[in-house]
Amino acid sequence: MADRAVIPGPLRPRVLRQLHNRHPGMVRMKALARSYAYWPGIDQDIENAVRRCIRCSAVAKLPVKTTLASWSRPDAPWMRIHVDYAGPYEGTYFLVVVDAFSRWPENFNTNSTTTDATIALLQKTFARYGFPRTLVSDNGTHFASDEFRRFCTNHGIHHIFFPPYHPQSNGQTERFADTFKRALSKLKGEGILSENL
Repeated sequence: MADRAVIPGPLRPRVLRQLHNRHPGMVRMKALARSYAYWPGIDQDIENAVRRCIRCSAVAKLPVKTTLASWSRPDAPWMRIHVDYAGPYEGTYFLVVVDAFSRWPENFNTNSTTTDATIALLQKTFARYGFPRTLVSDNGTHFASDEFRRFCTNHGIHHIFFPPYHPQSNGQTERFADTFKRALSKLKGEGILSENL
């Protein structure tokens, strides 16, 4: 704080206007302010200024509406599954499917993460275990497409997205994917990938 000027109350609106001149967003405004200005409550004043800005509000990303509460354990296997992609690893992606009841992982390697490829891989799993009631995924294009939505609807699957940049919401899959990635790293240099899986 020794290098920052303490801004008196009457000048604070002017400083806020200068900081917000090019609509840099909340985080950037706070960083700019910390480089030269200070007053008690500056962070809150910046947050309020950005929230009141019509331009900033018009182009802001809307938060994904979902509950971040922990998942309850289903009553039976295959009622809820969590899915995600891991990779690429040596040019290969892996579709990870985890049953929320048993924590049983299914894993498919693929060169493509398109919606068609994703549906084809899931159909292999569904042929063995049946259709789940609920499928939890991120909102990657392969899961967020109209085609994937229709696939879920046609098979009576309730599809829930977890919010972007909050992979903890898909913890079932994230934990397995982390373990899987570490195992793949250990196999690196041990021969062809498919021979080691």
